Amino acid sequence: MESALEVGRRHLAAGQTAEAAACFRRALGERPDNREAMRQLAVLEYRAGRLEQAAEWFGRAAGADANGAEDYCNRGMILDKLGRREEAIAALRRALAIRPEFPEALCNLGISLRGANRLGEAIDVYRRATALMPDNAEAHNNLGNALCQDGNYEEAIGELNRAVALRPGYADGYYNLGIAYQKAGKIAESREHLLRAIEMDPDQVEAAVNLGAQLLGSGELEESIRVFRHALERQPEAAMVRWNLANALLLRGEYEEGWRHYEWRRRVPEFLRFTAKFRQPMYDGGDLRGKTILLYGEQGFGDMIHFARYATLVAERGGKVVLACPQKVLRLMRGVKGIGQFVSPLDQLPEFEVHCPLPSLPHVLGRPRPEDVPWRGAYLKSKKENREKFADFVRRAEGKLKVGLVWCGRSAPAGRSIPLRMLGALGDPGVQFYSLQIGEGSEEARRPPDGMNLIDATGRITDFADTAGLIDQMDLVIGIDTAVVQLAGAMGKPVWTMLKRWPDWRWLLDREDSPWYPTMRLFRQKSARDWSNVVDRVAEALRDRLAVTTEE
Repeated sequence: MESALEVGRRHLAAGQTAEAAACFRRALGERPDNREAMRQLAVLEYRAGRLEQAAEWFGRAAGADANGAEDYCNRGMILDKLGRREEAIAALRRALAIRPEFPEALCNLGISLRGANRLGEAIDVYRRATALMPDNAEAHNNLGNALCQDGNYEEAIGELNRAVALRPGYADGYYNLGIAYQKAGKIAESREHLLRAIEMDPDQVEAAVNLGAQLLGSGELEESIRVFRHALERQPEAAMVRWNLANALLLRGEYEEGWRHYEWRRRVPEFLRFTAKFRQPMYDGGDLRGKTILLYGEQGFGDMIHFARYATLVAERGGKVVLACPQKVLRLMRGVKGIGQFVSPLDQLPEFEVHCPLPSLPHVLGRPRPEDVPWRGAYLKSKKENREKFADFVRRAEGKLKVGLVWCGRSAPAGRSIPLRMLGALGDPGVQFYSLQIGEGSEEARRPPDGMNLIDATGRITDFADTAGLIDQMDLVIGIDTAVVQLAGAMGKPVWTMLKRWPDWRWLLDREDSPWYPTMRLFRQKSARDWSNVVDRVAEALRDRLAVTTEE
C-alpha cells in the first residue's frame, strides 16, 4: 500500500496540487517529523505566493544534515523577499554552518547583507562565492554591483566584465556594467554598454532610463526623447520612462504632452515618499462650487514656490481652497490670493472633497503653457515685520547697490552650485552683497573672496517669509538655480540666475529670459561644468548696472 507521501508525489507529478498538499499533510499526521513532507508543503506554498507559510515550513524542515542546509537557504531567501533581513541573514548563516562551501547560500547571504546596508560583509561573502564559482556570471555580477555601491568602481568594472564574458547575451550584466562606467565618469563606455543591454533585451527599461538621462544631461535632447519613446513602445506602463520623457519635453517647451507624461511621476517607486494618499478623489479640473479642495506641494521648496501661482486659478473655480505646506514656507504662502485655509504637517487636515498636488495643476486645469497663466504681478510678498528684522543690516549698505547672493544648492540635481570663491569677480566697491545662503555652503560666507563686501544676516532667517523680507530690500538678487531665485522671481524682484549647461526643465533652452518669471535674467554655461564664462558675464552686467545707477 502506498504511503501518503508517495501518493502526494504522484498527485504533484500530475499537477494536482491541492490533492498533493492534502497527502503531505496526512503524511505529517502519520509522522510529525517527516521533513520531506514539510519541504514539499513549503514548495507548494511558495509557488502559490504564500511566502510566510513557505518560510515557516522550510524552517520546520531544517535540520543539522546536508538537506537542512538547503532548507535554511530557502528559508533565508524567502525571508529576504519578505523584508525580514536579519532573520534571513541568520537562516543563511545556519545553512553555511552546515555546509561552508554552499555557493547559493553565499549569494543569497550577500543579497541580504547588501539589503541590510552591511556592504562590507556583503562584499566579503560575494568574494567567497566567486572563489567557489569562478565561472558563475551571476556571482561576479553580484560582487561587481556591491563594489560599485561601495565606490570601488574600477574593481567593480573588472568583475562585471568577467560576468558578461562568462555569459554572452547577459543583458542585466551589461546594464550593471553601464552603470559602473557611468559612476566612474566614463560616459562613452557607459553609453556603449547600456546600448548593448537594450539590444539584448529591448524590455530593459532601467537601461533606457539611464541612457536617455545621459543623453539629456549631455544636451542630446532629440536622441534622449527618441530613446524614451522607443522604450514606451515596448512598455507603455513604464512610469519612470514617462517621467523622464516629461522632463525632456518640458525642457523643449512641449508643455501639453510634457505635463501629461509628468503625471506618471506618482507611480515611480522613488517618488512614493513625495506622494500623498487620500480616500477622496483627485481633482479633475471641474467646478468646485460647494466643495473644499486640498492642495499640497511635492519635492522641494522651489517647486512649491513655482506652482503656488496656480492656487489662485483653482480658487477662481469656486469652493474653498486649503493649502497644505511645510512649516518653512507656511508664513510665506499666506500671501497667495484665493486660499481660504493653510495647514502645516503639524495640523489636522480639515474635511475636503477632492485633492490635488500643486505640480499636477498645469495639466488638470488645462493651463499647460506659461502664457496660460498671465503674469499679474508678484504673487508672493513680504511683510513689514519680516523686513524690519534686517533693517540694521540693510542700513549698512550706505548707498551702495544692495545685492542678495546665493551660490549653493543641495547635491541633487548635481552641477548647479558654484563655490563662493569663484564669484570674486563680482566684487565691486559700489556693491554691498548680502548672503541669502542657508544650510549647505553657508559656512563659505565667513570667508568671502577678496574685494567682495558680504554681510551675512542669515542668522535671523527662520523660514522663507524671513528670506522674502530680506530679498524685498535688495536692488538685485544673483544666484544659482535654487528656491531663493524662484522666490525673488515670484516677488517680481530683479533676479539674475546662473544656470548649468543643461538645466532643469523650467528654464528651457537657449534663452536669456524666463516665461515664468518676467523680472528674471538667465546666464547659462556655454560648456558643461565651466562657470568662468558665466561669472565673467554676470560681472560685466553688474558693472553695467552700476554705471546706469551712477548716471541716475
